[in-house]
Amino acid sequence: MMKKIINYLKIDYNRRTYIFASISVLINFAFSIYNGVIGFVFNSIWHLSIFGYYLLLMFIKTLLILGKNCNKNGKTTKQNIIIFISFIILIITTIAMIGPAVILVQNKRIYDWGLIPAISMAAYTTYSITMAIININKVKANDDSIVKQIRLINMIAAIMSVLVLQNTLILASGEYSNDMKLLSIFTSIFIIMAIIIIVIYSLIKTVKKR
Repeated sequence: MMKKIINYLKIDYNRRTYIFASISVLINFAFSIYNGVIGFVFNSIWHLSIFGYYLLLMFIKTLLILGKNCNKNGKTTKQNIIIFISFIILIITTIAMIGPAVILVQNKRIYDWGLIPAISMAAYTTYSITMAIININKVKANDDSIVKQIRLINMIAAIMSVLVLQNTLILASGEYSNDMKLLSIFTSIFIIMAIIIIVIYSLIKTVKKR
């Protein structure tokens, strides 16, 4: 039975995307609650920002998963509205991350977990980016707009995680010199601007198609 389900998911790429998106919603919720509790208990602006960020990601993915039924019922207009709303929220979310990026650059985030968790985070971030790139290439010829949007969100989340990883590795190594601070400023600006450009470019392409 399990083997049949696995084979079915291997064949049906769209179904697999929706299932994994549903799982990631639960993961985002758990991670946002974790950061929210730490943020409120220790009055950490950084953790409260991450709490809001993952909460919005969870909301966008939930909206898109619910929107897949619109395609089945032939309600294309409603599906287009959902996709457009997701673009707007993505832009707002990315701009809102400027604040946490400033906190990272100013070295106001406290990290005391050690180097091993930081290396584990680096491995996971590398995996996330690799899978996001592979899936973005897979959905280029896909007719399901919701699936494309979910993969776009996964790509943006993976790119944003690089911003967090960079600062975590610097703090874990115990060195935050002026050179490192300058590097953090340039990479933070580049990452946030890159995400905004990707979102706007994808939005323009989507509007032109419709």
